[in-house]
Amino acid sequence: MHKRPTRLIAIVVLLLAAALMHLGSVGTTHAASQHRQTQKVYMPAVLQRPLQAATQDLTIIHLGLFQTVQTATNSVSLVAGKPALLRVYTQATGASTAPVAEVTVHARRGMTSLGSLTLGPQAISAQPSLGDLNSTFNFDLPPEWLEGDVTLTATVDAVNTIPEMNEANNTYTGDFTFHAVAPLQIVIVPITYTDTRTGRVFADAPHDPISHWIQGAFPVSQVITSFHPPFAFTGDLRQGSEWDRLLRQLTTLAAAEVGPGSATVYYGLIPNADASGATWFEGGVSGYGWIGTRVSLGLDVGVETGDAAGHEIGHNFGRQHAPCGNPNSVDPHYPYPNATIGVYGVDTADDVLLEPSANYDMMSYCGPEWVSDYTYEALFQDQVARTSQGRERPSEGLLLRADLDGDAATVLPVYRLSGLPTASDDSGYRVQLLDAAGRVLATHPVTLLRAEELGVEAQALVAQVPVPDGNVAAVRFLRDGRVIAERVLAGPGLEQAAAVTARLSAAGGHGLTLTWNRPDVPALVRYSTDGRQWTLLAADALNGRLDLAGLQLPAGSQIQIVPGDGSAVATVRVD
Repeated sequence: MHKRPTRLIAIVVLLLAAALMHLGSVGTTHAASQHRQTQKVYMPAVLQRPLQAATQDLTIIHLGLFQTVQTATNSVSLVAGKPALLRVYTQATGASTAPVAEVTVHARRGMTSLGSLTLGPQAISAQPSLGDLNSTFNFDLPPEWLEGDVTLTATVDAVNTIPEMNEANNTYTGDFTFHAVAPLQIVIVPITYTDTRTGRVFADAPHDPISHWIQGAFPVSQVITSFHPPFAFTGDLRQGSEWDRLLRQLTTLAAAEVGPGSATVYYGLIPNADASGATWFEGGVSGYGWIGTRVSLGLDVGVETGDAAGHEIGHNFGRQHAPCGNPNSVDPHYPYPNATIGVYGVDTADDVLLEPSANYDMMSYCGPEWVSDYTYEALFQDQVARTSQGRERPSEGLLLRADLDGDAATVLPVYRLSGLPTASDDSGYRVQLLDAAGRVLATHPVTLLRAEELGVEAQALVAQVPVPDGNVAAVRFLRDGRVIAERVLAGPGLEQAAAVTARLSAAGGHGLTLTWNRPDVPALVRYSTDGRQWTLLAADALNGRLDLAGLQLPAGSQIQIVPGDGSAVATVRVD
């Protein structure tokens, strides 16, 4: 933007004329004194051709701030610390050729300046659009800008290089709020899978093929991944019912370690190839997860493992299916046809623009997968709600479980563990703890677990409740006040059952073998290196034996056998 020089030239001309008039005046006076006659003074004339009026104008019409997906009004919630791409929609009108200029963005928090960024010189589009990333000025915002309430002010041609019709519309200001969201904790559980159809064993070293995609698509700034010791499963995962069985086992593992209502995701990663390259998967179910409870599992399929895990973890965040690919259990409120994402998205890992009609919500069966603003907001609300709840200190409690099959229920062994009580649930299911005389000692709500993928469906009940006063002799589950299943505990009561003894022995130079003297009693086996944090090795184990080959435990570690239904805990120390 140049100021016109007319005023400056006029001032120079006037000053020059004044000087000449002064000189002329002096000469006339001197001449009059000698010749007593008047002399004429001729003033110089400087001719200026009028400047041609500017016909072009630069303006900023919008700021769009993307972290994963965003609407035209910036209504999608922003997450503190999550990488963000600011699109500055700068427009040139009245120009025969695209003008080239810079755009500067300044940030402040309240009255404190956070600094500025400048891009360009760059051609300014006559029609900047949502669908063309090259038509906008795109800024990767610094991490220190991505927190709390921030005001962003964008200015085009701040150094005044381009003549314009209107200088007043070169600046645009937007206010943005970045919400603090707790990191997503994921425990990857490597599954050592023995295929009963072929006898092959499929196992892999612990690795993380999922967190990169999850961090890009989910409303979190950080995904913290840890690895569980391998979990052994023997069966035929070509059958949907076997996915159901593995999911229930993994659910017991998570409930015993962090509690049924934890915000931590337990994800079972199932290998698809053995050391020779042989595979077992022939199609069908490739992932499975509870809706609203953070336990799921899926097949390791290489580069596509992340988005497949996103689908199952999306279920864990309470999401149903989106309507594409003919899934079961479709969300009736999904707002966009054919499960498209509906608005533009950006993968900030490489600043790739994702078109609304060409990408599909991760909760559908169609691809390529991303996340809609509808799903993203629901994930955001679930993560905030789960991680903001005040969690009670772990205390002694009873882990209660039941498998549902239609109207029938089977109560699983009861374990006494240190853990967190579950929150109330309006599922309509309750559990009662009874003494030997059949008197009700306590009644608690129970969480209903549901999982559904094409060809497989499961339901289960789970709760972790305080130990009541008095010996518990039986547990029964009710639905809407009607008893649907009951389990009588071993011995005269939970506090009085016979003790279990256990020992460790060498297993032929290939590790240790744990044995205990009650092979008829189901047991939960776990270990700890500090006596506070426990890791599950097996649940509902029978036969009084567990091979611990490959488990590396430092001296002084503890292994516990927690018998089901009331026997006292047996502890073995590792020498």
